[in-house]
Amino acid sequence: MSAASKVLELLLSLSGASREVSEKRFYKEMRQSAVQTKREKDRLPVCLGVRVEKSVYCGMRYFVFVPPQVESAKSVLYLHGSAYVNPHNAAQIRFAANLAKNTHAKVFFPLYPKLPFVTAAPCFALLNNFFVFLQKKGEVCLVGDSSGGALALALAAERVFATTVVAVSPWLCLNVGENGRLAERDKLLSLSKLQYAASLWRGDLDEKDVRVSPFYANLKGKTVLLFAGECERFRFDAAEFFQNQVKCGAKITYEEGREQQHCYPLFPTPEGKRAREMIYREVCRFLYGGMK
Repeated sequence: MSAASKVLELLLSLSGASREVSEKRFYKEMRQSAVQTKREKDRLPVCLGVRVEKSVYCGMRYFVFVPPQVESAKSVLYLHGSAYVNPHNAAQIRFAANLAKNTHAKVFFPLYPKLPFVTAAPCFALLNNFFVFLQKKGEVCLVGDSSGGALALALAAERVFATTVVAVSPWLCLNVGENGRLAERDKLLSLSKLQYAASLWRGDLDEKDVRVSPFYANLKGKTVLLFAGECERFRFDAAEFFQNQVKCGAKITYEEGREQQHCYPLFPTPEGKRAREMIYREVCRFLYGGMK
């Protein structure tokens, strides 16, 4: 574990991100997130080395990160993590920008609808249609972190031509397993917040529906690059998911960051940098057939 990762873990611990909250507190924070999302949806991020464009698809705003030289007609659809409640953050914007710069491809970043405005089924339907919209321009690689990683895997299960997925610490099962509940070193994920969000997000869907729990998907023939941190709650589901997908016939690679936290590839640490380099290589293989 690098010194930078130790400092990061300390800062996350001090932030109280993983603290347990009451249902009343959760609803208050959800309302605050809704207000913040509304304020930020028209704010165009500024990123060095890429141009950021803004557009709208069926009422859903999205950003496009465009590198100085676009060398592929294929593109990347990046679904940011949110616990199905929160707006995007600076780390996710930075990751999307660097993904565009390092792969020389356009990265599409939808500001997809979340709680309390929608539940899983209408959100998934919108993203499904958005994927088809992008695919008409060229093949699409799916990338996502946390809840966005779950959405990316669910889309891959739904779309025949979604052949490559990078999932960073995906929320694979709405119902976090017993091992995940006991993961005391997770400094980012609050079990109570996950449970409250899950109960609302699934709406009328069964908790094992692939649209909300891609743990139960069959990704036979798909290429999947999967990450999880050793300390995070989702690690246990990720390890089992990997074994299941190997049996199903998926071309899946699993990287577990030793002593790392949730979504560690997005952080400015040596471990995060190594993970990002793996992601860039995988996306480039999709874009250029391993020639980049």
